[in-house]
Amino acid sequence: MSEISISDLRTRFYTAGQGDRHILFLHGWASSGRMWLRSMWALRHDYHLWALDLPGCGDSASPDLDWHTIEHYTDHVEAFCRVLDIHPGAVIGHSMGGRIAFDLARRYPSRAKRLVAVSPSVTGRLGFNLDVVLMGGLFGAAANWSRRLWPLATAEAMSLYWAPRYLGTEAVNRTTEDLRRTSWEGAVGSLRALVGQDYSPFLAEIPHPTLLICGERDYTIPPDDSRLAARRLPQARLMMLGGIHHQATDEAPGDFLQAVRNFLELEGERLPQ
Repeated sequence: MSEISISDLRTRFYTAGQGDRHILFLHGWASSGRMWLRSMWALRHDYHLWALDLPGCGDSASPDLDWHTIEHYTDHVEAFCRVLDIHPGAVIGHSMGGRIAFDLARRYPSRAKRLVAVSPSVTGRLGFNLDVVLMGGLFGAAANWSRRLWPLATAEAMSLYWAPRYLGTEAVNRTTEDLRRTSWEGAVGSLRALVGQDYSPFLAEIPHPTLLICGERDYTIPPDDSRLAARRLPQARLMMLGGIHHQATDEAPGDFLQAVRNFLELEGERLPQ
């Protein structure tokens, strides 16, 4: 890993490959840049690849609770690209990272040419109606919980969002460890930012060609979010993966990488409707 200071926040990141074709990877809620290491290894001969730990996640520093908004994450990512002179041909984001990728393309349109959004959070709804529970008062209760107990209590919930056949695998162990490494401020603040905003009204303002990849059995972010994005985005293609839950990059890595390669090869062409 490498390290850089962005707005006085220590930001750790992974980089691989070389050349002037850049890809920026954005992880999801309470995750880290290492979720993309398999993809970076596979694409390293053709692209210059970047994956950062967002503030409060992984090995990056954590700002205060109220810092954690989608707009602040987006501004941080834009500054990261500016300081390191990264000009992404594509921005690939998972879950919350998909929301940040949308916001980056809308507010800083020159920072990306194409988008890949994997199970993106669009409306703020969560599986099992968790968004209703959270906005109904759990955040107030969580504020009184011990910061030490927060990740321990929530880490066990990871088993709810994986198909049983994946439990105990390296991917589940990684996501559970990443959740425990996420600061209390990062976990609570970013989740509040996600469920507190419906981003769908802004999608029509994003002209970038976009590939949406979603598991048909996603229990974390409802697949209808991806279907809605496919209808609202001016240039979008939707790929639904049968039998896949929220982690398509781990559950179907071959299908994911092939779809990304095919999409990137279309650079400069308008997506077929």
